[in-house]
Amino acid sequence: MKALIILALTGVFTLFAGLNASRRAVVQAIAAAGLVLALVATIWDRFWAEPFSIVNMLTFDHYALAFGSVAIFITLLIVLLGRSGYQGDSENFGDFKALLVFSLCGALCLVSFDNLIMLFLGIEILSIPLYVLAGIRKNHPASNEAALKYFFMGAFATGILLFGITLIYGATASFSLPEIGKVVASGDQVPAMLKVGILFVLIGLSFKVAAAPFHFWSPDVYEGSPNLVTLFMATVVKMAGFAAFFRLFDVSFAQISGVWAPTLAVMALLTMSIGNLTALFQTGFKRMLAYSSIAHAGYLLLGILACTRSGGGALLLYTLSYAVATVCAFTVFILVAQQKPEETTGINAFRGLGRRQPLAAFGMTVALLSMAGIPPLAGFFGKYFLFAQAFPDYSWLVIAAVVNSAISIVYYFRVIAEMYFKQTDEPATPPLTMPLAYRFVLVVAIFILFAISVLPGLILNWVG
Repeated sequence: MKALIILALTGVFTLFAGLNASRRAVVQAIAAAGLVLALVATIWDRFWAEPFSIVNMLTFDHYALAFGSVAIFITLLIVLLGRSGYQGDSENFGDFKALLVFSLCGALCLVSFDNLIMLFLGIEILSIPLYVLAGIRKNHPASNEAALKYFFMGAFATGILLFGITLIYGATASFSLPEIGKVVASGDQVPAMLKVGILFVLIGLSFKVAAAPFHFWSPDVYEGSPNLVTLFMATVVKMAGFAAFFRLFDVSFAQISGVWAPTLAVMALLTMSIGNLTALFQTGFKRMLAYSSIAHAGYLLLGILACTRSGGGALLLYTLSYAVATVCAFTVFILVAQQKPEETTGINAFRGLGRRQPLAAFGMTVALLSMAGIPPLAGFFGKYFLFAQAFPDYSWLVIAAVVNSAISIVYYFRVIAEMYFKQTDEPATPPLTMPLAYRFVLVVAIFILFAISVLPGLILNWVG
């Protein structure tokens, strides 16, 4: 609760500070300071305060505080990149930071909701600022296209989600997750209205996390949005969506997993397969990572299927390792994109990076190997614990996930090959200068990826 109040005030102060376009340093300082205070407050509540609930709408238990602290930390890293990585007009810099913080408030509501009404409100608080952020480059056609597609798809998904919530309320006479769970567990048969309601909620949430076959908006939106907005979508938004997904189905519908689990298992197989196979044919880096993000959504669906066996620790470990690796990869991509025209930021834009900027090339290599699940990096442990939770009930799906992970190595190693094993066409390529903020974010991300591989149990137990 403290973090929500701090973030809301930070967004307001950042908005007013941004009225003066020349005060970018002040805007940056306010946003970063507010995020640091929110992170400290969240960690304090996790370790030194008792879990509490607000009128049965928001519950700040260990699960919510663990995911919330990770979301705030990732947003802080993105904000630190923002002063030099911002791609919009200078007069909108304050708006950009404020909308990012407001969207984070929605993410915190999603990870801590205890009522279906708050699920809807959290999704809207998260999504509405993102519609604006995706189109913040007003004179850029791809940005306008991304904003329009994201808005329409988000509106349709929200309508389907609301219809599902209505049917669940009609079948259980409650919006409260624990009460719905009690009603579901006490009945001998599952009413048809409840089955349809769960299906509609499943579809609505699948749109939000870009799970197949509801993923088709994701590549175009990721590619057309500004780089920092794409990074926020691929990390914080996806993390909040899956945290809410897990919380809903773990608390309310775990007792009737036979109703929804077969559908979700097929969706997981489709998502990871479509994401990885399509990523093989991409030549643009952002579009490749967009399909990679879809594939990771398929792996994360295994965590939802295993909700009856785990308390979310494996899901947290996977989302943390994936988010940090994505921040690391995007930091290098933004650095390279600033040196070349936007049309040339394909995979070949990284050619020769190992000689021009060794730290950036090393960071990209660590990030891609972690996302591929190569031991002993954090991504390997994230996949191992997630797959281990799902294996007793879905061994065939885990085998398919392992095969898909092997496929992903191909397109990740294409980038590594460009950085280290291919010569640049330019006769004399100067060294690539890295700003201090980029260097800091990159070093922190690399350190975390190695630290997780040493202490994965610490993250697993973080949810309580």
